[in-house]
Formats: sequence, structure tokens, C-alpha cells
Amino acid sequence: MAPDSLAKQLDDLATAHDVPGAAVGLLRLGDRPETDELITAAYGVTNVETGVPVTPDTVFQIGSISKVFTTMLIMQLVDQGVVDLDTPVATVMPELQLSTETGMQEVTVRQLLCHTSGIDGDVFTDFGRGDDCVERYVAALDEVPQVFRPGRMFSYSNTAFVLAGRLIEVLTGTSWDAQLRNTVLTPLGLTHTSTLPEEALLLRSAVGHEGEKEARRRVDHWQLPRSVGPAGLINSTVADVLTFAACHLRDGLHGDTRLLSADASRQMRARQSEPPVGMHLDGHQGLGWRCDSWHGVDVFGHDGATVGQYAHLLVLPEQRLALSLLTNGPGAASLWVELRHAVLADEGIEAPLSICPAPTPGPGADQDLDRWVGTYRSAAEDIVVERADDGLRLTITETEVGPDPDSEPDVRLLRPLGADRFASRDEGAVAWSAASFGTMTAEEGEEGRDYLHLGLRLYRRA
Repeated sequence: MAPDSLAKQLDDLATAHDVPGAAVGLLRLGDRPETDELITAAYGVTNVETGVPVTPDTVFQIGSISKVFTTMLIMQLVDQGVVDLDTPVATVMPELQLSTETGMQEVTVRQLLCHTSGIDGDVFTDFGRGDDCVERYVAALDEVPQVFRPGRMFSYSNTAFVLAGRLIEVLTGTSWDAQLRNTVLTPLGLTHTSTLPEEALLLRSAVGHEGEKEARRRVDHWQLPRSVGPAGLINSTVADVLTFAACHLRDGLHGDTRLLSADASRQMRARQSEPPVGMHLDGHQGLGWRCDSWHGVDVFGHDGATVGQYAHLLVLPEQRLALSLLTNGPGAASLWVELRHAVLADEGIEAPLSICPAPTPGPGADQDLDRWVGTYRSAAEDIVVERADDGLRLTITETEVGPDPDSEPDVRLLRPLGADRFASRDEGAVAWSAASFGTMTAEEGEEGRDYLHLGLRLYRRA
């Protein structure tokens, strides 16, 4: 794709979805880093109140793409023989206290990195700005629920990645931030990537936005608490994100510097666990990376969402391509789906506009929807499920430990796809998202306990 064409696609789609600002980059891998081809484009403003334009080197928060960086730090330690993926975390951290004895005995390093630890995943408690904030966060995990028995189910867990970050600190004797800088950012030359706001403010930085379409407003704070850093605190540019992706396309090699063994890099993309049905076409969860196959084309990547900012990274190993979109406002998900579809079509690749199928009208005669009515909970959210004319209605309210406890409740409609599977789509969105209900077995956790899988997260019935 030519630079002018990429810029036009971004302009047209970002305008259509009313995203305040965005930067996109397309990387085509060469024989060596100096022969890589990078095309970038930028749109909009970093802040609707100041009107400062976004440029390709604008720094955005990349949110949960940070989890892949944290995974890489763990895999470097695996390469060095410092830790094994199947070691129980408590073996390395005997001071660890989780909410159940089973959790403390069974949670392994691998389970932290592939979202099967069972530790409730969305606790964003602020433990200050000190270098001990991750340590203090982990010291409070005895109050965080164990949602299911480790290794038996899947639920996306920010909390588990903060624990992985603390494991890195214990094994290296330094902070997660310092280890990240010393063994990943500096060797890769990522001069526009950091973790702290005072670092990002030395560069052209975007701020997050919220609000309905055509009424976007700047959020009143800039970043998630430092204590959840290993799960989602990195700030970066599209060029730096794609340099990181290129290292993984080269199986851990950057020029003449090997940051990760080829085996460790490939393990990160290997099948580790199965996300809920409807989360991919034909894929799996790796270590950090989310992996899929689009009609025979293998892809891996990650998305991120923070305080009014949204980030996306997609890597196509056989085509030696990587694509990243960084944004600072709502509408980003639909922009990403349509932009990647248009960009990859130019490469002869059909990217799906929706992973989850669109529902047929009506609930169907065989649907016992009343079966799932009730309240479902995680540490961060309460979800009330009620009957609606054409399915189920969800009212989602954040608790005080969620990322944005002052936010308004989110109301969604679920339309049936089958006996326990549903599809949902926000007004104006392009893609349908999946939801499913089920009942735990004794092997999985609390026998007979109903649960809701919404997106990638599991909520237990109250």
C-alpha cells in the first residue's frame, strides 16, 4: 500500500467514526532491520482542547499490548534458566498470599501468561507512584477472588500480569520498569517508549477522550495507576510498536542482537489455552499473544484500552507484515476493524469485519432465556441480566476497584445465537462481540455455579 493511500484510508475512516486522533503504521519486513519498510500516517489532534495535531511520532498509551512486553521479560528469564513456565509461582514467591489455598498451591507462571490462573482479572487499585507499588499490589491479592480453579478455564486477567511483573522484580532484583528498559526498550532502540507520564510528556503525547460521537471530551486524568504497570502502562509510537513486532517476526532477533531465543519466541505463539467460543475464527491464546487463523492466514497480535485511549497490533508472520493503530478516543474499535480490512485487502488478505456472527432476528422457540436472568459479578463489575423483547439486556456497573468507577452504567442487548450463546453490538459499531453462559463443574471450580463469559472475561453468578 502506498503512503498516500494509507493516509486517505485513515482520514476517511477516522472521520466516519469520529475518532479525535490516530496514528497508523504498516511494516514490511526486510532482510535486516535497516531494510524494513515502514509506512505511517496520522490523523486528528492529540487533545480536542489544545488542537495539537497528531503526527506519526505521537506517543499514545498502548494499554494491554504491554502484556506481551511483560511476557517477553519472563521468557528472557526462562531462556536464562532462572525460572520454568510450569513452576508454581509460590515456589519462587513463598510470601505470596492468594484468596484460596488451591490458588496458592497451583497457579503457575504459564497460567499467568495465558489467562488461565483463575485470579479475578480487573483490579486497578492504586498503590502510589513508588518503585514498590507492584509489590504492594501483589501483597493485597489475598482479597482478590479466585474465580475458578487454576488451569481449568479461561478469563482475561490484568491481575495475573501484575503478578507476573512482580515475579520479574523478585527474580531480577529491580523494578519491572527498569527491567523492561534494560532488556527490551534499550536493546531495540525504542526511544519513544516509556512507562511514566513524566517520560511521555517530554514528547508529543496524546490524551484520552470519552463521550458520545460528535461530543468527544478530554478525560480528566491521563493514565492507569502505576501499580498495574506490567498489565498495561506502556506508552509508545506506531514505529516503536512495530519495531517490537519485527523482533518477534524475526523470532527474537534484532539486527545482530538476540533478545529472545527462537524457541522462546515461538512458544509465545504456540497454543496454550482456548478463549471462549466466538473470540476468534480458528485460533488460540499463546503466551501473551492472541493468535488466530483467518481462512488459512495465520495472525497474532494484541489490543489495548486505557483511559480513553485504544491500541491495536496485528502481525502476519508468513506475509512478513505488521500493522498497528494507536488512537485517543471512542470509535477506535470500528476504525480498526475497517482499516485493517482495507489495508490487508491491498495485500490480498481478507481480514474479517466481525469474528462473532450476526444473530438472526428473534430469540427462537427453543430458547429458555429466563434461565440466565440474574446478577453476575467480578471484582471490577456488577452485571445485571434481564429479559428483553429480543433477547437479554445487560446493565454493567463498575465497582470502586475498576479502571473508571465513576463511569455511567453500560447497557447492552444480547441476541441469541444458540441455547447459551449470544451476540452483542454497540450502536454504530461494525463488529459483533460474543457472550455465553454456562455452569461450572466440580473440576472447574464451584460446582453448579452459573457464569457469564462476556468478551474474554468470566463473571460468576451472585
